[in-house]
Amino acid sequence: MTLQAIDVGVRQRVTLYGFRRHHSAMPDDQPFLFEDAEAITRRSALNVVHANAASVAAFQADYFAGFDSMRALTYSTSIPMIAGLLAEHDFEDFECVFGHSGILSREAEEILAFQYAVREELAACMLARHDADAKEEAGVWRRVANDEVRLFVVKDAIAHAKIYLLAGSGKRRVMVGSANLSERAFSGRQAETLIVFDDDEVAWQHYTRQYEAVRDIATCRVNLPREPLPKEQVRVEETPALVEAELHPDGATLFVPSQTPAEEAYSVPTVAARIESIKPVLRRGLAGLRPGRDGRLRLAPKVVKEIVRIARARDSEAAPPTFLSRDGDRFSLSGQALDLDASEDEARADVAAWLEFFGNYENGFVGDVPRLQRDYFTFMCWFYFAPLMCDLRNLALRGNTFSFDQPLFAVLYGSSNCGKTSLVEALMASMFSHPRIVDSQDFTPGKLRGLQQAYKRFPVVFDDITRDRFGRYADEIIKDETIAYREYPCFALSMNADARSFKPEIVKRCLMIYTRTSLPGDNTRARRLLQRSVAAIRGRMGTALFRTFLREAAGAVDAAAGAEDDAVDALRLSSGVLCELFAQLAPAGTRLPPWCTPMTLAEYQERAFERPRLYLNTLLHRSRYTGARRPPEGCWGIVGNQIVVSVAAIEFARTRADIPDWLLDDTGSAAGKIAMSRELTEEFLGRSVRSRWLWGR
Repeated sequence: MTLQAIDVGVRQRVTLYGFRRHHSAMPDDQPFLFEDAEAITRRSALNVVHANAASVAAFQADYFAGFDSMRALTYSTSIPMIAGLLAEHDFEDFECVFGHSGILSREAEEILAFQYAVREELAACMLARHDADAKEEAGVWRRVANDEVRLFVVKDAIAHAKIYLLAGSGKRRVMVGSANLSERAFSGRQAETLIVFDDDEVAWQHYTRQYEAVRDIATCRVNLPREPLPKEQVRVEETPALVEAELHPDGATLFVPSQTPAEEAYSVPTVAARIESIKPVLRRGLAGLRPGRDGRLRLAPKVVKEIVRIARARDSEAAPPTFLSRDGDRFSLSGQALDLDASEDEARADVAAWLEFFGNYENGFVGDVPRLQRDYFTFMCWFYFAPLMCDLRNLALRGNTFSFDQPLFAVLYGSSNCGKTSLVEALMASMFSHPRIVDSQDFTPGKLRGLQQAYKRFPVVFDDITRDRFGRYADEIIKDETIAYREYPCFALSMNADARSFKPEIVKRCLMIYTRTSLPGDNTRARRLLQRSVAAIRGRMGTALFRTFLREAAGAVDAAAGAEDDAVDALRLSSGVLCELFAQLAPAGTRLPPWCTPMTLAEYQERAFERPRLYLNTLLHRSRYTGARRPPEGCWGIVGNQIVVSVAAIEFARTRADIPDWLLDDTGSAAGKIAMSRELTEEFLGRSVRSRWLWGR
């Protein structure tokens, strides 16, 4: 028996955790663990293989050479790596089970969407290989179509093991460890570990049994036609699980986990983008279906037909864009050149439509309408500039002048019926012709990182994010200032949130816009009239204004880069360009409204603290004076350099949460009392705080 440990990428002393093998003699009739095949994939306990390390060597491609067959279980979809192995090694028989554990969730549509995206990516990759190998007798595509190569995609909650089984010429090799079957994992650019068992019967039987159970129980076969098809001709009914459902009279099943596994980033950006784009179709087709108590979701043939019908209806419309990229002066939208030389007449029509759009807020909205218009125009300036934000941020980072003047996130929040969703949809339509909203369930750190890579400069929009989801996931991604890509998007979030304050570290990194102005809930007639008006305006809007803006704003960004100034206020730059275009293109004789004027980011960051400022002023109102030496609950007083508020125990946590944390002074806090720095509180409120009594006097 020979066992080798291979470090890929990082040379280090080998320590084997979790991979041990019994060296004591095992009786021939000793049953392996996992008599139940499903136990391997779902319910088994952690198994331990006892082993000893014999030697350490750097990984070489030769570890795959000299074998007739290969079977792989891997959880990172690197289809080019698989195609390369097939082209470079003379495997007579090849099997691969591939998927991505981070993609599996409590949503059946996401499992199906992943299968569809992998099937599509496989077709595109194999098509390229087929063209390159056209003169070879056994092209890669033909080997897949002829069943010499068998591919499987996950449909279940399965183990995280990475297993590679190679056999031929009287030899057997098992490789297990952390390295997925991807070019990156095997390149040495990241720390990975592989453990090799050569001609080890116990290891071969154990890992073969585990591999076969996963393949047979938890996957769907990926089938390819005899002749390669262009990527755009891959149809939704070719999703492996849907193929399986149609082939069997009783349909097929998916296992939908009751708990979402730990988040992982998507490994291939195109797969991430396609998953996000196909999910709405699958969600509609699966509407009303729920997994049983065992987690199994039944896919009947009629369900497949409904999904296909919905997909056909969507495909009859123009496909929405998926990413935006820039190369010098040229921009491309989903790979197609974006013409920035827009018609001036069309741009004038767009400006007129936007003036009418903002004027609609004066028809039935209750509250501070001028402020609502001003705030929403500010959001428009930021949103239009979003495709260029990464340029300013990269410039500031290179010059070591990074600040929070280029916010990657904008939060549009307030009560319902305040027009947040219609504004975002109108903006998206005026930029890219199609509103494109990402499912709120995808607002998690792993999914956001995948979208950063996949969307490039295309803004990512989440509508109706809950406070709970924002609180759980926002900190990690918003506070992460280091992004590994040259091009990356901005994120816009709308929330039907209450007016409670956000954390200061979030506020200073985001454009925060809060509104209390909205349509009354009982004003049904006004709401319907507004909806019709907005729909009519959107129908007249084109993309000419945005394309003109993008050309002018890109020039301003390039000029800022050449000047090598300090960090640029993105909102000041954007609003200046957009207001100038409104002035140039507005209908003759039109006087621009007050909301259409330049602004700075500092002005709008400060507004995020209006609610806590109002709350504190109410809390510290003079009417709270009682004259008591020890004030009762609900009163406040001054102790030295502190302002101390006495609160009921039941209100303590909520009251403390509503006060900005940098004002708090825990040295004076105690049970039922919250202490704040008097100096910082007075600075925050912009006035002196006085009390007619002092505690402890």
